[in-house]
Amino acid sequence: MAGKTTMIAAVAIAAAALATPAGAQTPLKMTLFGQPSVNNDSIWLALERGLYKAEGLDVTYRLFPSGTTAFQSFQTGQGDIVMTGDLPSVQYFFRSNGNYRTIAAIERDAKGYVVIAAKEIAKPQDLVGKTIATRVGSTGSWFISEYLKKNGVDASKVTVKNLDTQVLPAALCGGEIAAFFIWQPIGSRTLEICPDKAHQLSDATGYVQGYLVAGARPEYFPVILALAATGVTARSSSSSAMAAMAVVNGPVRHDFCSLSHWAREEKLTDQPVDFTKLTWPDGLRAISAKLVDAPPPPC
Repeated sequence: MAGKTTMIAAVAIAAAALATPAGAQTPLKMTLFGQPSVNNDSIWLALERGLYKAEGLDVTYRLFPSGTTAFQSFQTGQGDIVMTGDLPSVQYFFRSNGNYRTIAAIERDAKGYVVIAAKEIAKPQDLVGKTIATRVGSTGSWFISEYLKKNGVDASKVTVKNLDTQVLPAALCGGEIAAFFIWQPIGSRTLEICPDKAHQLSDATGYVQGYLVAGARPEYFPVILALAATGVTARSSSSSAMAAMAVVNGPVRHDFCSLSHWAREEKLTDQPVDFTKLTWPDGLRAISAKLVDAPPPPC
């Protein structure tokens, strides 16, 4: 997982690729969709420190409970860049018939996803016969599936409820659900609200790797290409931050192919991930060819 400093610079690259050249009179207005997740902390910090403004960007940051929810607005033509998890991005790519592609992988980690459970749930097997929750369609759905499978729990004996992130703490503290699978800081907030009723049962280590990816519509790509060539991004980045955003053949391919196989088994998609279609690396390549590896083969 990249450090916070690297993440700040990485997000700045993705946003600054849309910035006006230095000295331009009118800032470029950009609407960025995001979620209340620790993976997005770098965006808040960049806004607070004026990093986007310094690069000629007038950024409006719209907060959504989840990437799945953000895509509901994005598909109507709203927003310029959307930050989401891996599963929502893959599903939306197929659902939009390619009218969306990922432009950068911002963050990858497992500890940012957690299982928060009622105190009486001490082990995975205690979930049998219980109701658990996540934002169905988010990476939390994949997390649930892998967690149950790897712990030998029959998924058919567990009820999964679809709840948006802001509802999860009250649902668990009120006894409506026995556990939920979601990203931080939703879990930490729940433990603050009802520490006597809830505890962290697990994180996603050994189950899934959660991602934060930036995506956009193809119609916006010419703008990115034209402005990425201005050199503005070089002032907002470092070589280590750039490397963190590269499209690589190793861990990223493994993670997304694992997700792709699961999504096809669950009938969430009917096609394998083809990285030459899902990703659009030209914006990063316009900044530096070192940022982008050759696309790996399809899953």
